[in-house]
Amino acid sequence: MTTPTIVSGAVSTVSELGKDEAWMKGWLKEQPTRLGLGELSVADGASDDDDHSFVATDDDRCFSVDVQLGEMDASRGFGVLDNWARNRVLHPDKTHVAVLVTESAVGRYQTTLETLAEHLPLVVVELQVWRGDTEAIVVPHVALSSDDVDLSETPAAKAAEAVANVEAEADESEAEEETEPVESEAETTDEAEVEVPEDKNDTGVSDPWGAPHKEPEAVATESNDSNGSRLLSKVGN
Repeated sequence: MTTPTIVSGAVSTVSELGKDEAWMKGWLKEQPTRLGLGELSVADGASDDDDHSFVATDDDRCFSVDVQLGEMDASRGFGVLDNWARNRVLHPDKTHVAVLVTESAVGRYQTTLETLAEHLPLVVVELQVWRGDTEAIVVPHVALSSDDVDLSETPAAKAAEAVANVEAEADESEAEEETEPVESEAETTDEAEVEVPEDKNDTGVSDPWGAPHKEPEAVATESNDSNGSRLLSKVGN
């Protein structure tokens, strides 16, 4: 395997490269494997005259492909399903899948696409573009797929898994930063050593006369001795 040349680049889009949907359709139709959905070949379709749709097939399946750059609109979302329905008539021996190729599946109709994928064989392929000084690389990955469409071993599905892993690691790192333990003042006080002065009575205040501290029992005994005679004798002196 030839070692590739490593160059710096930046994230871009097909639109920023100055290409339109007709060009994108032609580029994918020229080599259907560029969809990332396996070894495919071009077949006749119900929308052959359309400048953004074509049909690609493998041994078992027929993919009705619709290319849309920019954010998806409602009419185009309906269009890919219309082509899928009509191609089922043209190729009755195949299992049919509707494929929407777009720059971003995020937008106004994302929830609609997710709902449709629960009931119809629908795949949404996002095109990621990495642009260098003299060339650009288009990497397709599966952004959305119906559960009954098996794409597990396709390049686009593996690319989607890689994207998901990167996003998960980023989310995990952000969560760890937000939950770092902060030492509270109470914990700091508990752990600190508290110095207790030696010349303190039970109130915590030093005796102003410098008298030694006596235990409570001793004080009580002395004050009650001889009905307070000792205390009176001191007063008399």
